[in-house]
Amino acid sequence: MDGFRFDLNAPHIVVPVRITGMQRMRWVNWILDTGSTSMVIDELVALRLGYNLESAPTVSVTTVSGTSQASIIAARQIFALGMRVEEFPVLVMPLPEQLRSDGLLGLDFLRRRNLFCNFEKGILLTLPFVRNFLHRCQLVTHLFSAL
Repeated sequence: MDGFRFDLNAPHIVVPVRITGMQRMRWVNWILDTGSTSMVIDELVALRLGYNLESAPTVSVTTVSGTSQASIIAARQIFALGMRVEEFPVLVMPLPEQLRSDGLLGLDFLRRRNLFCNFEKGILLTLPFVRNFLHRCQLVTHLFSAL
């Protein structure tokens, strides 16, 4: 079980993310966005990580603002909320400056574990999927003690 405390007064849940790109690794702050089906990284951050966006494939993306184009890169490694993925596809597009975020942590990443959020205490927990009843009972005990 991995836990994370977030700022109850912030407009978004901001999660520290470690991303390894083509040339370097960076810690960045991404917004937890259950309305985004995919992870998104800001163009400037992708360039700083060493990605060549001119040769990257593009797709049409529908957002709340309308339809736009996004590049697709494969992040060598992403670590957030106790989860690690490798060679993970990430959309690259400019994010509004007022968002104050380097990216969006979308459902394609979040669906890899159970996600529990306590808005009263500002606690976010991720738990692995379990099939074993005894292990499930132990996880529930941890969950209730943390929340």
